[in-house]
Amino acid sequence: LDMKFLSKHNQSSILKSGIIYKTKKDNSLLRYALMEEQNNFCAYTEKYLEPLDSVEIEHFNPSLKDNDNYFNYYAVIRIANQYKKDSKYQNKAVQKEGFFNSLFFQNQTTLNGRIRFVEGFYEAINIDDTEAVELIDFLGLNDNRLYEHRKQHVKNLKVVLADKNEMALKNYFSENKKQLSFPTAIESEFKLDLSELISSNI
Repeated sequence: LDMKFLSKHNQSSILKSGIIYKTKKDNSLLRYALMEEQNNFCAYTEKYLEPLDSVEIEHFNPSLKDNDNYFNYYAVIRIANQYKKDSKYQNKAVQKEGFFNSLFFQNQTTLNGRIRFVEGFYEAINIDDTEAVELIDFLGLNDNRLYEHRKQHVKNLKVVLADKNEMALKNYFSENKKQLSFPTAIESEFKLDLSELISSNI
């Protein structure tokens, strides 16, 4: 079980079309393209994006803003930045090291081998994996507010979906996409594979 919307693809339509972020310009085309590629999920929190959500283009490495490209862009909800533990990462020297430099998380296979979701929390598979530990902290993936939001969403689903079998569960989520918020947590709780419903669109 892993984070699902951080990978990047050389085949991305965004990359192929050459769309880039422009300061003080209308970047809605890029924002919608990112949302589509992420299958309408916030890249950081995994919340399903709804019409009233405030969705922003996030520059993953802030030191690259105004001089970056597709590989530094993500569509996220505004509050995602409040979950980020970014005080340590305001130093631009730090933003040239560790996970900022390796970008290991943009390869889904590599990410799966280094970070996992266990009992409501994200953790590094290897406790000595500094990059993985710091990425989790940077994104605030275990921030108490986000943790409680995930937990409550799953709790509500357990009431609604009590005693449903796997096929019924998948049918429910297929017909109720906004209930797919926090799919990693849902998969963990219901022992499901939701990849066919949440796979990113390249």
